[in-house]
Amino acid sequence: MKKHKITWVLVADGTRARIFVKEFKSLSNALGQDFVSDNLRDSEIYMDKPGRSYDSSNPTRHAYQPRTDWHEYQKRLFAKDLCTILDKANENADFDELIIISPPKMLGDIRSYLAKQILSKVTAEIPKDISKLSEYDLLNYLEQEV
Repeated sequence: MKKHKITWVLVADGTRARIFVKEFKSLSNALGQDFVSDNLRDSEIYMDKPGRSYDSSNPTRHAYQPRTDWHEYQKRLFAKDLCTILDKANENADFDELIIISPPKMLGDIRSYLAKQILSKVTAEIPKDISKLSEYDLLNYLEQEV
């Protein structure tokens, strides 16, 4: 007898994610929770003024630009955390197939952190931000697109 394949659907943007189990014509939350990243404001991240330096040939001072965009850094960390969750679920054989729906930049970040074993289970990648859709609307979207 053929084993029924378990399909997980990861719907994420840079600050929140949901993981669903897709069964026939229904979706249910796979892990019983939504995942939310810390979305800090600029005033919480950049509390100090940037460092300053004198120009070697001129007495004027210039501010240094931060080397890292902390919002992008937070999004990459969030993508890495999501991939860690998927790795643990894969070790437990919780899913056979994975569909990833995320904006293009986040999709690239997720793809870069996914293990090869999980990449081989990805059956569809949809580069769209539909993270705010309800489960019902998401199911309708999946039936049309996948």
